[in-house]
Amino acid sequence: MSSMPPLNIHPSLLSIMDQYYKVERDNEESFTIQPFGQKTEGDDSKPLKILYVTFFQYPHTGGLSHYITSIKNGFEKAGHSVDVLAPNHMSSEQLEEWVPQAASEARNFMTERYGKTNEKIVKNLSFLHVFELFLKEKNLQQYDIIHAQDLFAIFILGHLNQTYQKPLFFTPHGFFTKSRLKFGKMQKGSLEEAYFTQLEKIGIEASTEIILIADSFRSNLKEFGATDEKMITVHTGIDYDPLPKKNHENIILTCVSRLSPRKGHGLLLEALSLLREHLTNVEVWIVGDGVMKDHLVKQAQELQLDNVIFWGNRNDIPNILSMSDIYVLATVNDNFPLSVMEAMFSQQAVISTTCGGIPEMVQHEITGILCDPGNVEQLAHAIKRFITKKEERERFANTAQSYARQHLSSHIMTRKMERIYQTYI
Repeated sequence: MSSMPPLNIHPSLLSIMDQYYKVERDNEESFTIQPFGQKTEGDDSKPLKILYVTFFQYPHTGGLSHYITSIKNGFEKAGHSVDVLAPNHMSSEQLEEWVPQAASEARNFMTERYGKTNEKIVKNLSFLHVFELFLKEKNLQQYDIIHAQDLFAIFILGHLNQTYQKPLFFTPHGFFTKSRLKFGKMQKGSLEEAYFTQLEKIGIEASTEIILIADSFRSNLKEFGATDEKMITVHTGIDYDPLPKKNHENIILTCVSRLSPRKGHGLLLEALSLLREHLTNVEVWIVGDGVMKDHLVKQAQELQLDNVIFWGNRNDIPNILSMSDIYVLATVNDNFPLSVMEAMFSQQAVISTTCGGIPEMVQHEITGILCDPGNVEQLAHAIKRFITKKEERERFANTAQSYARQHLSSHIMTRKMERIYQTYI
């Protein structure tokens, strides 16, 4: 059995913790993270060896895993070699012995240096350390392109790449610190805010180029030090084969999403309660599961919405959408939701909100209707419009499907990304 190398806390993270706890330092260790990779004319004919890295589990449910699978499949179809590395690929020894050992070392270090510990920081330091050791074993020198899919992966790879000096790309799928501050999972002015903000800044600094899934990410990234020259948008595309539309008597309105507070299911139910007289021939299908399930079931009962059916998790989404006419995602905080793209491919009249990158896939009054997040009256008006006006419902559904086929396929996303990669070869 091999022993774990001692815990290594990167100088940038040590510095930010020392600043927070006001620990005086005799020698400030300077460490500069540099990006690598120069643009060239590129070679479209060269098969690439590509590595995708995420600090989260892969494969898994959810948008990040779907995104990685989509680009992996797209590049392999185009003749390139693709590997994916994630923490659940680590050995049982690393996961079950090294991570707890690293956590113990981090806890002891913080106690001795600061007189206190922070378990979220301890957990992150331990996983960063062991995952970095895991990546070091993988001969990253063999890859033409390395592409990180979250702030933790880009932080680790940014440090390792000071040796490999490869083109290193970064695609953020959300904003860790800002999201946690917004939803009260992290306190403003806390050590956690300072620590995780530093992680994001270092990762951005280390990136050769940042490939955005939506333009809406730009302003947040600029706050962390990204420049316009360093960012390029490639909208997410998906492999999705819709089933033929099925005829049915009632109008079916569907929402496919995790039942979490930010997805806005409660707002949808409120909007439906304002339209009671228009719902006699409408079925509402809510597909998904999550922490809000019991609350939402109770809310639907209290609002006497007898036409709302909670289906739970399903593995036949194309079948569900083939029977559906209207798709609603009343989200109050989102990035580039895959469920909306699936709805567009499935010829749905789409209603959503102006959150994140949604306006970049759903063009208001062209491929769907967008409401202000949290505006129940706008939502109710949009639903009523699609319920009562069949011609509009069908026109929007057809336009949404046509747009998705032209702009939101995995093939189109892969081709755009391939052109970016090739300019660094």
